[in-house]
Amino acid sequence: MKRNRKYQLQLAIAACLVLPFSSPLLADEAAQPDTSEWACKFCVVSDGWFGDLEFGATYLDDWSPKFGDYRGYDDDGVFLHLAGDASYRSEHGYYMDFHARDLGLESRALDMRGGKQGSYEWRASYNEIPRYLSYAAVSPYAGVGPDVLTLPDGWKMTTADPSDFLPIDLESKRKTLTAGLTFGLGSAWKFDADYERQTKDGTKAFSGGLFFVNAAIFPAPVDYTTDLFTAGVEWATRKSNLRLEFAGSDFDNGYNSVTWDNPLPVIAGDEVSRSALEPDNKYHLVSLSGSWRITRSLRISGKVSSGEVEQNDPFLPYSISPAYEDTPLPRDALYGKLETSMYNLSGRVYWRVHDRFDITASYKANERDNKTPVDVFTPILLEVWPTGEYSNRPYGYDRSQARVEARFRPVGNLRLNLGGTWDTIERTYQDVSETDEDTVWGEMAFAPWHWLDMRLKFDGSDRSAKDFEQLGNYGRPENPLMRKFNLAERERKRITAEFDLIPTENMSFTLSYYATDDEYDESVLGLK
Repeated sequence: MKRNRKYQLQLAIAACLVLPFSSPLLADEAAQPDTSEWACKFCVVSDGWFGDLEFGATYLDDWSPKFGDYRGYDDDGVFLHLAGDASYRSEHGYYMDFHARDLGLESRALDMRGGKQGSYEWRASYNEIPRYLSYAAVSPYAGVGPDVLTLPDGWKMTTADPSDFLPIDLESKRKTLTAGLTFGLGSAWKFDADYERQTKDGTKAFSGGLFFVNAAIFPAPVDYTTDLFTAGVEWATRKSNLRLEFAGSDFDNGYNSVTWDNPLPVIAGDEVSRSALEPDNKYHLVSLSGSWRITRSLRISGKVSSGEVEQNDPFLPYSISPAYEDTPLPRDALYGKLETSMYNLSGRVYWRVHDRFDITASYKANERDNKTPVDVFTPILLEVWPTGEYSNRPYGYDRSQARVEARFRPVGNLRLNLGGTWDTIERTYQDVSETDEDTVWGEMAFAPWHWLDMRLKFDGSDRSAKDFEQLGNYGRPENPLMRKFNLAERERKRITAEFDLIPTENMSFTLSYYATDDEYDESVLGLK
């Protein structure tokens, strides 16, 4: 576009210079200029390969985990610094980009993409994130890293020697590999798909309780693999768009438990302990979103989604102790199933009433339907302490939110906002079955000068609760007058003042003040 505008300007100037000094006959007979070889000397048009390369070396002395964390410096010494960018452009619309960072460190990253403009694009990336979480950590356990930690034969805490504690490194590395493709299907349709694999390996600190009041902190293995996949198809025109998308994830833990020798055994049966690690799980989500611009000042958008989470890892026995390891379980796995849904049934409505006045309204409904079976369990605490019967509580909720906001700008540097929200949550396996919270607010924003913005906001809310029923704390006594603060009836008033000062383009300051007054008038004990 710059070339065309420049050519037109040159031709117009040439015509103005020729016409006053030429007769009509000469003007008609004059040959048209040949513009095929013209070029814009001031236009930067990239063609072919171009880029830059950075290389050098970094010397590090007196390394510490805090300094090396995330950065990729894992010890003292010299590290290669290698990074760069490379790109390719062609006159037919083909392109390719490469970006590399910290290739000589443990935090290396590489990103590449290419394709044809307006037609298709492919992309891929790889990066590593190191974590160094310990400094001079030691442990008496042998075989640090696997899922079974053992103490030397005859080892006792009371007679342990400092030489019995061996240095260990609590560190991990996350590797992420991605690949994706996007291509157009005609002028209005587009399809895209992306795949990502994350792996995390290493060792982390883990803790477990020991009979009777003791605890142990020890290194536990980390071996995570997460696969993510998304695919979508989109239809778009000047006034509307619609997108259907699928997203799925699969998490796999290479270790389902960790077992360790008890450094402080007290009674028979508690010499060895075991604890479960993060379980495998799967998740998928299907969503449909879209928008429609009815007029220049009225727009509607909405989204509907439905997902499901599953977790079916086998249960560990109640105890690793021979006395209780055969205690029967009510079922062999959790068979956990959680269905989530989100419906913007009324969507989001934007109405521009006037150049200085507009209204936004939205409605959103969320549901968390926990379909995990309910059973009665009889846990064995600390491997040797039988307890009573307990049932699991698959929490769930159904939430609906409505919001309306009006914005008015009487003058250019003054804006007034007024709005309200209505939030209703219906819960299962909670102390109250339903809470309703209504909120109204008003805000004034004023910018008297280009270097100063001021905002003053007031909001007030009122939350009410229905059908209080104390479910109990698994046998632990509770005062029947106690209320959980997030479920109790409450009135809230808040005022907020903010000042943004921008003395220069490279410097800004923000001063803020807020005061909140919460009243729990219906609570007898606790917050008032």
